[in-house]
Amino acid sequence: METPKPTEHHRFLDRLVGDWLFLSTAGDEAYDPEDPLKRWTEKVRSIGGLWVVAESEGMMGDTRETMIITLGYDPRLGQYVGSWIGSMMDKLWVYKGWLEEDGQTLVLEAEGPSMEDPSRTELYRDVIHFIDDDTRRFSGSVKKSDGSFHTFMTSVSKRIS
Repeated sequence: METPKPTEHHRFLDRLVGDWLFLSTAGDEAYDPEDPLKRWTEKVRSIGGLWVVAESEGMMGDTRETMIITLGYDPRLGQYVGSWIGSMMDKLWVYKGWLEEDGQTLVLEAEGPSMEDPSRTELYRDVIHFIDDDTRRFSGSVKKSDGSFHTFMTSVSKRIS
């Protein structure tokens, strides 16, 4: 088996590599990036130029939480793939996604339990949009019955190294 070589799809993911500070986050009025006890940080590293692994840490209420995301590109499927786990839940989220035509926006979708009725599943969409090489916006949304997506979470992050 020949070792795969990174493609332009993988190089997009390399833009995530580095240390990031969440400048803002919607839904947490007490969030303060200047307060080390309240801020969220993220460290992203590359695995062989084919994958990135990001680990985020921060406070949710009175609890310190951790989230880990893996992302890569599967040329056989012709899509981005990945996973997400968080210390605040027991669900492994499995992503499939695509890069928008603007070349700045990665859209990732995953099935997960409904926020209203955990016995049902819904389609969730996470979007990573690069404002510039050192600033990116994230949004999380869920598909509504009319087919539109309702955004329930947003954040803006700045590269710190």
